[in-house]
Amino acid sequence: MGVDSDSTRLTAVVSGMVQGVGFRYWAMDQANGLRLTGSASNRADGTVRVVVEGVRDDCEDLLARLRSGRTPGTVEDVRSEFSDATGQFTGFTVS
Repeated sequence: MGVDSDSTRLTAVVSGMVQGVGFRYWAMDQANGLRLTGSASNRADGTVRVVVEGVRDDCEDLLARLRSGRTPGTVEDVRSEFSDATGQFTGFTVS
């Protein structure tokens, strides 16, 4: 499977009160609306890890939404990193 040359990967780790409040499903809805593929998963330390791939502008839009204050729960911090897309995802999963 090839990777579009315009694609990038965003990895964001979101901390705060973000587990048990519908945050991962909200992130999935936002990503789907932006035509991004990826995943959102709870981590043992109470954070949520969101990984998406797609057009850089759309990934940046999702990052802004994660930081917007208009999410389920309460976001205290979002650590993010951009890297090369891998083509790993075909849709969006929540775990």
